[in-house]
Amino acid sequence: MQQAQASDLPAGSTGSDGIIELQLRDLNDLVEAGASPLRDGALTSDAENYIVRKAKLIASHQPIRLNIKSVEPLDRDVGPIIRDHFRAAARNQSEAIRELFRSGRKALLIGLVILSSCLLLAWYFTYHVPQRPITRLIQESFVILGWVSMWKPIEVFLYEWLPFARRRSLFLRLSSADVSNGSSPVP
Repeated sequence: MQQAQASDLPAGSTGSDGIIELQLRDLNDLVEAGASPLRDGALTSDAENYIVRKAKLIASHQPIRLNIKSVEPLDRDVGPIIRDHFRAAARNQSEAIRELFRSGRKALLIGLVILSSCLLLAWYFTYHVPQRPITRLIQESFVILGWVSMWKPIEVFLYEWLPFARRRSLFLRLSSADVSNGSSPVP
């Protein structure tokens, strides 16, 4: 099996009309046959990276069309393989979001318990311990520690899920892309 390198994939183009052109030597530049016993081939990582990189340049409201040209005639329609690959990638991103939110909920529970405990300790030091500079330092340290324990859940629910959602959206667009394959003359 021939492994295509990033430099082996000939430069294609991304038009303003949503077309991504791939020029290949043969099918092995695009598909790894037998990559998994559960799938009939998967895209090579170089091909996937190239397609994703070019698709990011296309406006999100515009449909994507893949135009695949090969020096040797392709022995099968690669459209279903490409669409299935990106459909599976979108499912993987959805699962990653679910897992991130699951860990975020655990972090939120832990953070709330720690925050509550720290605020109770700060309150205790405020009203039940003679006020001295060290007491004030301990009280403020508990307050800070409590809020720092909330850092991770806040980060997860506000920011960390966004890149996964963007990639999922891009993969869904690619999974519904119109794919045409043909032959190009030998250079």
